[in-house]
Amino acid sequence: MLHQTTFLTIYILTITFIFGCALGSFTDCLAGRMLAGTSILKGRSHCDACGHVLGVPDLVPLFSWLCLRGRCRYCGAKIPAESFWAELVSGIACCLIVYRFDVSVLALRGMLLWIVFLCLTLTDLHAWIIPDRLQVAGVLIFFGTAVCLPETGAQILRGVLTGAGLSGGMLALSLLFERLTGKESLGGGDIKLFFVTGLYLRSIWEVLFFLILSCVLGIGCSLVWRKGKIPFGPAIAVAFFLMLLFGEQLTGWYRGLWLL
Repeated sequence: MLHQTTFLTIYILTITFIFGCALGSFTDCLAGRMLAGTSILKGRSHCDACGHVLGVPDLVPLFSWLCLRGRCRYCGAKIPAESFWAELVSGIACCLIVYRFDVSVLALRGMLLWIVFLCLTLTDLHAWIIPDRLQVAGVLIFFGTAVCLPETGAQILRGVLTGAGLSGGMLALSLLFERLTGKESLGGGDIKLFFVTGLYLRSIWEVLFFLILSCVLGIGCSLVWRKGKIPFGPAIAVAFFLMLLFGEQLTGWYRGLWLL
């Protein structure tokens, strides 16, 4: 459907971008409320500094932050740039997902997973926490969308075995590392997240490249930020979405290196 005409492609991707930016705004708010321990279903959005309830002009993705120059309309307090970047990146990510999977169940799965992984990235960056409810959401998305795809039973079995093998293997490596060095390595949230990501990986090659990519991204972030220890959840999330979108191409290139 997406690629029938150029106009239709542009139209669908434009709508997807707007929708994705709105999802990014929602997810940024969701992460903040999770960390604050407040309800994600009750209460209207408000300024964290003055508490003033925000109106429609204050909640337009991207444009509100730009027009207000990153300040609250009511008290002038600074609004973190994270809000703008979460909206922008979310819009781009949703466009990539729809462009990759067209208008399909896989595209719906991808956007739902994007909300979950963006949220856990924000919570892990701010407070070193990957809430269990987000892990559960990732599992439910897998089972809920698998029933709408071909070979449902085979996909579920393969996903569960891959997830269990990946998380179990990383747990064993983590315990061995801690015993040998006396230093903490992976947290419990990271191990659970490996299980969730393993549900969606389709081959041993994807698992291997995903692990390598996660480690490379984690090391790269530590070198850039120079904070010593950093949360690993964001690196896992970024690596997973690269695999979700470009897994076949990346693993094809990686296999080629070994089969030369």
